[in-house]
Amino acid sequence: MFGGSYGIGAEVAALAREHGARVYCFSRSLNGVDIAAAEDVRRALREVAEAEGRVDMVVNTAAVLVREPLMNMGYEEMARMVQVNYMGMVHVAVESFPYLKESRGKLLFYTSSSYTRGRAFYSLYSSTKAAVVNFVQAVAQEWEPWGIQVNCVNPERTKTPMRVRNFGAEDERTLLTAREVAVESLKTLLSDFTGQVIDVKLNK
Repeated sequence: MFGGSYGIGAEVAALAREHGARVYCFSRSLNGVDIAAAEDVRRALREVAEAEGRVDMVVNTAAVLVREPLMNMGYEEMARMVQVNYMGMVHVAVESFPYLKESRGKLLFYTSSSYTRGRAFYSLYSSTKAAVVNFVQAVAQEWEPWGIQVNCVNPERTKTPMRVRNFGAEDERTLLTAREVAVESLKTLLSDFTGQVIDVKLNK
């Protein structure tokens, strides 16, 4: 699990453990693993493989959201968002491949409801999340011969620390909980389909 320190990632990890899974979480705040660095991802996966003998599922919830006008952002901030949200996803996929090929395993990413239409003040986030969908669909096709299933979850607005930082207090009746998204995430990991975008909608 990459990005398992809080929010959706932490809930996915907790729920999986409740059902008996052995889960390893990696993030910058937990153990200094930055998915923007391929070598960090490689080291984390090797650690799990050496401890368990195999890697069955890889989940990546790590992402960066900075909500402000594009012209207020510096190039360093822009590059960081692309490096984490896009190249981080690529690193997780590429470094996971040899392990998932052996286990015929599962790879799960996360997009955002903003992927279908760019939103003012978070153009880079929206566009990187659109890229997640395209990437998942393409890689799922490429890796199907090895039995690797690649999907992404598309939750509606969800109450997470990242969202609260960017949007402040909101009516909780209008938001999914991270736990609700985690439940659908585990259902997806236990499914037999690939290349799908799993919409998680508010039913309150």
